[in-house]
Amino acid sequence: MNKKRKLNIPIYKNLSSVIENSEALILDIWGVLWDGIKVYPEALVTLNEIKKLDIPVILLSNAPRRASNVERKLNRVGIDKSLYNEIISSGEICRNELISKRHQVPGNNYYFIGLNEDRDLLNNSSFHEVKEIDKANFILLTGPRSFDDKVVKYSEELKSCRKRNLPMVSANPDKVVIRQNGEIVVCAGQLAKYYSNMGGFVKEFGKPHEEIFLEALKKFKSLKINIDKNKISIIGDGLETDIAGGNIVGINTVLVTSGILSQELNTKYKEMPDKELLYKIIKRSKFTPDAVVISFGINS
Repeated sequence: MNKKRKLNIPIYKNLSSVIENSEALILDIWGVLWDGIKVYPEALVTLNEIKKLDIPVILLSNAPRRASNVERKLNRVGIDKSLYNEIISSGEICRNELISKRHQVPGNNYYFIGLNEDRDLLNNSSFHEVKEIDKANFILLTGPRSFDDKVVKYSEELKSCRKRNLPMVSANPDKVVIRQNGEIVVCAGQLAKYYSNMGGFVKEFGKPHEEIFLEALKKFKSLKINIDKNKISIIGDGLETDIAGGNIVGINTVLVTSGILSQELNTKYKEMPDKELLYKIIKRSKFTPDAVVISFGINS
């Protein structure tokens, strides 16, 4: 995007206008529906209202785990399967691309970096986790091993991987996410960037990359006949993931400011951001949303 171009993006208090003009919705999870611990205040009410309107919903997440695991987590916090049609996770896309061999790796042994709960990503496949870097053919990255970890903790480990020229497969392009209390959590994307800066090869799966969005569009075809692509909207809080990916595949993009941008915008939940600062952030990212909403609400 040309930085000299004058932006004129509508900023809405709620999703009413967006939903009126949408035949199908793709929703981000973290930063829109919940923050990894708590559901956002209006999320359940809004999902129920969308359901009443019979608008198909696909949840599109950079969660580096199986879609079934994401579904169970959401169910535990009250986001029931009846409130959406499908979940597609970056972890599931990563698994499918590796098992189908659409993405080639130099062997079946991988060195795992991530949370213990994500260790099962390649279970029941021909791939095997090894504990020693020297025995690995590639790195499978789902994120840091603890939400409290910083990138520097993995410096020596990644240097050892780089010395062996191990390619890295990352199941989550997100660099950071933010909780409702303002806490910033490092994600796989930060570690992948660090490894890439060392000269390591990195392949990422998830938003904004095309594979996950094409899978979502394919799912819609199986849910409803003749959905006009121009009437599909993605609603997300990430300019470099949700909005960038939507721009790539040519669907409507709606930026939610109550997620990852809230800290930089210095806004509380449902607080209108400073327009000049918001536009500055959008211009810097080079990815332009079609609309902005301040929260995932429909009637507020």
